Amino acid sequence: MYNYKRYILGEAMKNNVEKEKRQNPSLCNWVELFVILLAGWLILSGIFELKFIIYGVMTAGIISLLCFRSFYMKGVHSDRYYFLIHINPIRLLIYFLWLLKEIVKSSFSVTWNVYRGKKSLHPQIVWFQANYDNPAARALLANSITLTPGTVTVDIQEDGTYSVHALTEGAKAGLLDGTMQGKVARLFGETIDFRVLDVEEAEENRKTARLIETTVTAKKGLKRI
Repeated sequence: MYNYKRYILGEAMKNNVEKEKRQNPSLCNWVELFVILLAGWLILSGIFELKFIIYGVMTAGIISLLCFRSFYMKGVHSDRYYFLIHINPIRLLIYFLWLLKEIVKSSFSVTWNVYRGKKSLHPQIVWFQANYDNPAARALLANSITLTPGTVTVDIQEDGTYSVHALTEGAKAGLLDGTMQGKVARLFGETIDFRVLDVEEAEENRKTARLIETTVTAKKGLKRI
């Protein structure tokens, strides 16, 4: 009984520490959001008079103070909290230039296959697993896939299983070679276990994810009681 109480106390202290970390984000994160908002203000307004710059500084500062805590999210597989817009801008620029190139290439490929007719189209659902911990990495990969012509992200499971619709065999091959997944992982400084799944594995992961979700929901209900 003593060990059990000590375990409960330890978990409570751990949760409090993580909560305090989230409630007391660093000044650097606030500055990051402030700079992004101010830059957006100046670029979109196109006015660089002193009066408007002061308005921009005040507006960006107030919005940053009110909103920057909401940019913290807990890791999918860990207790670590991530500041979602904390990312190396040079690496991000390089990634988006590469993604732009892939979008152009895929556009020509899909257009050519559509022009050739139905025989060159092989629509299918494919599955792979990329277990990112940072929620921003998961979201970026899903949106990158959808932005690339020929592929659309259908679903993401809790364990990082992605369901993707591929229009052609070329789109499928480009998706399942792991290049995009690896670039997103390096962008966020993560090491992932990427692997392609067959239908049986994907279905098993889906059932497991549903079971976990049901269990978590039940636990939350018990805590409220």
